Amino acid sequence: MDFGDLFRTMGGLAGIAALLWRAYDEFGSYLRISIKVEGPKSGWVTVLSTVENKSTRRKNLMWAFLLIGPENESPVDTANILLRKQGSPVSVSHTNDLFGVMKSIGDFVVRHDSRILIPLPFFYSENIAVGDETLNYKSPIYVGDFTGSSPFSVRLFVAGHGRLHRSTHDCFIVDIATTSS
Repeated sequence: MDFGDLFRTMGGLAGIAALLWRAYDEFGSYLRISIKVEGPKSGWVTVLSTVENKSTRRKNLMWAFLLIGPENESPVDTANILLRKQGSPVSVSHTNDLFGVMKSIGDFVVRHDSRILIPLPFFYSENIAVGDETLNYKSPIYVGDFTGSSPFSVRLFVAGHGRLHRSTHDCFIVDIATTSS
C-alpha cells in the first residue's frame, strides 16, 4: 500500500465517521433552551424564553412552563406549595413529576405567596413542532407584591415526546423599597 492509498483510506474512514456523527446528532440532539430575566422595573420583570432546534428534524413539545419561587427553595418545594394552593391531592417528588401535574393544571397560571407557575402554550400549542428554528416568547410578570429579600429563581422547563425534560435557570432580586411604591 502506497502513501496515496493510505491517504484515501484515511479520508474514507473520516468521511464515514463524520456521516455517523451527523446521523447521531440529527436523531439524538435535544432542543436548546435559554431564558433571560430583565428587571424588575416598576414592579415588573420580563422573561425571554428561547427554544431552539439546530437539527433539521422537527421536535414536538408536550409542555413548556416557567416556575418562579425563592432562590433558596427547590423547584419541587415551590411546585408542591403551588399544588397545595390549588387544592391538588397530588404532590411531586422530582422535577420529572411536574409534567404529569401539568395535565391537571392545563394552561392556567397558578400564583401564591411569591411563587408562580406559568404555562407557555406558545411553545407547545401555537407551534405544535419546532423545526430548524429559534422560537422566542417574552413574558411580562408582575412581582411588585413579592415578599422577602432573597433572590427569586426563574426556571424554564420543557418536555418533548419520548425525551427527558430539560430546564434552565435565571434569577432576579426584588427591591422591596422600590416595588411597594
